[in-house]
Order: sequence, then structure tokens, then C-alpha cells
Amino acid sequence: MRIAVAQTPGTRLDEWQDTRTLLEDLIARAAGLKAALVVLPECVWPAYCLGTKQAYLDARAAGLPGPADFLTRICRTARQRRIAICAGYVAEEGDRLFNAAALIGADGRVAGTCHKRFLWAFDRDYFDPGDRIEPVESAFGRVGLVVCADARLPEIPATLAARGAELILHPTAWVNAGSADAPWNPQPEFLIPARAAECGVPVASASKWGAEGDTTFVGSSLICDAEGHILTQCGQAETTVIVADVEPRPPRCLQMTDSERSILLSPAAPTLPRAGVGPLELRPIPPGDSGAGPVVALARARGSGVWRPLTRGGLAEIDGIRIGVISAAEAQSFAPARCLALQGAHLVVVYDGGPTAAAKARACENRIFVVTTDPGGWSVIDPRGLVIHEGRWPVGSERVSEVTLEVSLAASKTVAPHTDVIRGRRPEQYCFTGT
Repeated sequence: MRIAVAQTPGTRLDEWQDTRTLLEDLIARAAGLKAALVVLPECVWPAYCLGTKQAYLDARAAGLPGPADFLTRICRTARQRRIAICAGYVAEEGDRLFNAAALIGADGRVAGTCHKRFLWAFDRDYFDPGDRIEPVESAFGRVGLVVCADARLPEIPATLAARGAELILHPTAWVNAGSADAPWNPQPEFLIPARAAECGVPVASASKWGAEGDTTFVGSSLICDAEGHILTQCGQAETTVIVADVEPRPPRCLQMTDSERSILLSPAAPTLPRAGVGPLELRPIPPGDSGAGPVVALARARGSGVWRPLTRGGLAEIDGIRIGVISAAEAQSFAPARCLALQGAHLVVVYDGGPTAAAKARACENRIFVVTTDPGGWSVIDPRGLVIHEGRWPVGSERVSEVTLEVSLAASKTVAPHTDVIRGRRPEQYCFTGT
């Protein structure tokens, strides 16, 4: 099927009439490109950064149409254009607001909705979190709806996949985590490709660009196939529609052991890593190095003078620093590294693989360091998911490769104000077995 994503600029609450006109135009453009479905960004109606809940209520009192009017209009447009629409919007339930997404069929009927579960920073100032993770039944199969930061917690897309989602639609507004000169966000960089690959289903993400208030967005809307390849992508500063042909497909079976499932679903508080630990010195070992056996690296607390071998499997502790070791094949699933992080790991060594999207995702989603080793050399990925060190294996009399890591940086799991990727988990919502 042909899917479109429409990228829009940031908007203000008082610009709702222009927003309505723009959306009609973008949906018409998607229909003109023969798309069966178009995805619109997070809170494309009426805006994402509301300022305060009272500012939204004041705008409503001043004439801003509410969610019922928006859905009525978008349903009519879907029916007239004969195109399915997934759109983010502000939902109202009594005195509560939700960051919501709806999927409307080409017949103009609402197939289903979801509320954002993992709220991001200022989201918490005016939105309540959602409490359900269920796919939506549609004319093109079961569809998982994920709103922006929901994709940062691997358990949410994984639960949708376990419950049969064959396609994930992702209204988002990727906030700039880089600088004004070099906008950046981990989701289009590597997290969304990793989600598509580990769930085994296509993902279509529609983002915003520009700004809303003091918040800037990075654009970069994209469509991934089920292997995690980006088929098409928008620029960082353009209002446009892009399309790609993908096929919804049965999700990949989640790979995890009974022990991992138990850890991931445990309601008990996780074991968070210690903050007051010193730097760690690490000496990666080349694959197949003579006599190394199962050892993948040597490590010591800085200045301790004693090197400790890190072997495959398990969790080692060196002067309060916790280190896990997994294979590149295990890193393709979120579960092994997540379980190590929930047991307090500061660092995970991934052997037999390079700094792939999966390895970067494991670092970012857990806020840990990841060190990868492969026949070509080694890389260090920091808790943001960025490669900060790379090295090749020594030859002959060359100096042994070593790196010093400030592992205390992995103790904080906060990615934005009041946004913790470990404490923000809600295990009671998750499911990792098919239905």
C-alpha cells in the first residue's frame, strides 16, 4: 500500500483557521499522490506546545473549535478524498486533556484512537497519560498508534507488536535535542529504524518543523520498511508530503527468555546505577584474539591497577560499576540490554557487531554506555546514542587500545525535565506474548 506522511510547521493556538486550511491542502496532496493513508503530526490540531492548560481553555472560550469539530471535519475529508488519515490532536475528557491520535478510515469512520502514554517534559503540564496499549483494527490490518515519545520506550511498540500490530503509525513532533546550528533528535537518527526492525513492521512517522513558543522541532519525517530501512525522509525545515510503498505484515516474534520477561514485567522498582562512581578504563579485545576465549574486554576502575576480564553473559561489578556483555544478535532485541539496565548496568559491551542503529538504540533508550566490537575495531556510544570514540585493533607493536569512560553519566535516566526513561516505564501496561 502507498503511505504518505505530511510534515507541518509549528503553529499557535490562534492560528487555527490557517491550520485547518493547511491540513486540507496536505491531505489533498497526499490523495493526489495515490496514497491510501496519510499520517499527520502530533497535536497537529490545534498545537502541541499549549503553554499552559489555561491558555488552551482560554483559546477554546475565544472560539477555537474543539476535538469533536476537528474529528468531524477530518472524517468528512477522509470520505471525500477516499483516503485514510492518522492525525494527532488535543483530546478532551471532562476537565482532562490528552495528547491523542486517531485513525480514520477512507469511509470517514473513526477506526480507533490512543492517548500518549509516555509524556514528555512539558506534556505533563497539561496532558494526562494514556493507559492502554492496543492495536486498532483497520481496512489494512491491525495498526499500532504511537505518539512521539512513546517510541522512546521500547516496551510500547513491542507490546503493540505482541498484540498483532502489522504497521505502526507515529504522529510526532521531534524536539531539537541538538543546537540551533545542528538540529538533532535520536528518533529519526536511529530509534525509529531500530523499532521497525525489532518489531518487524513498517513505521511511518510524521513530524513538525519550525517552532512553537520556545520549542523547536527537527522535521525529518520518515517512512521505514519492516527491516528498518528508511525509504523516504523529509528535510528538517519544509512543509511537504512524501510517499512510499510498504506492506503491513505480521510482526516479528519477540525474542526474550522467561527470565527477561519476568524482569521486564516486574512492578518492583528497578536497581538504578550508582552515580558516585569513578571513571572506568576499558581495553576492548579483538574478536578471535589468541587465547582470549570468552573474554571480550578488560576493565578496571581508574587507577586501581587491577584489570578484570569481561566475559560473555552475566553482569560484572567493578568498584560499584556494573557492566553487562551481550552479542550483536542479542542487541537486535531490546530485552537483553533493557534487563541489564534495570539491574543497574552503567555499560553494556556488544561483541561481534558495530555501532548499528540497534546498538545506538540500546544506549539511548537505557541511558547507558554501549561499547561495540567487531573485526574492524571498536566504538563507544554514549547515553545519548552518539558515537564518541572509535578505534582500530593494534597491529604488531602498536599501543594497546584503551579508553576512559565517565560512567557516572549513565546514572541519570532523565532525558528532559521530569522525563525518566526507566522510572517512566509502566510494566502493568505491557505484554510480550501474542494474542
